[in-house]
Amino acid sequence: MQNNIPTGLSTIDIQTHDAQATQMMNTFSKAMLVEDIELFLSLFAEQVIFEFPYAPEGYAKQLEGISALRQHLESLQGIIAFTHFSTPMIHLATDSHTFIAQFEGVGTFVATGLPYEQDYISVVTTCDGKITRYQDYWNPLVLG
Repeated sequence: MQNNIPTGLSTIDIQTHDAQATQMMNTFSKAMLVEDIELFLSLFAEQVIFEFPYAPEGYAKQLEGISALRQHLESLQGIIAFTHFSTPMIHLATDSHTFIAQFEGVGTFVATGLPYEQDYISVVTTCDGKITRYQDYWNPLVLG
C-alpha cells in the first residue's frame, strides 16, 4: 500500500495513525461486502456526521448521528450488491485524527444486473478509535 507520510508526526504516531486508518477501511469494506450493518456502524461515533458533498438532488447530503446513518444504510439494502473493494490508498493528515482514503467499489445494481463501478475519495476524521466525520466524495453519474 502506498501512503503519503505527513511531516510533524513521530514515526510511532505515523505508524499508529496508518494502522488505524487501514484497519478502519478494511472493516468498512468487509462490512459492505457481507452487508453487515452492525459491523459497519461499529466504526462510527454516536454523533457522527456523514456527508455526501456530490449527492444530486433528491439524495441525502448529510446525515447526523448513528441513527440517521442506520436508517440510510437500511434504505440502501438491496440496491447494490458489492463484490469487491480495492485496497485503499491512505493519505495521512498531520493532525493524526484525519486521513483520506482512495478506493474503488465494484458490484451490480440488484434490480437491473448492470455493473456498478465507483471511485471513492473519503475524508475521515476520528476520535478515540471511532469515526466522527466521514465525507464521501463519490461520482453520482455512476447511478445513471
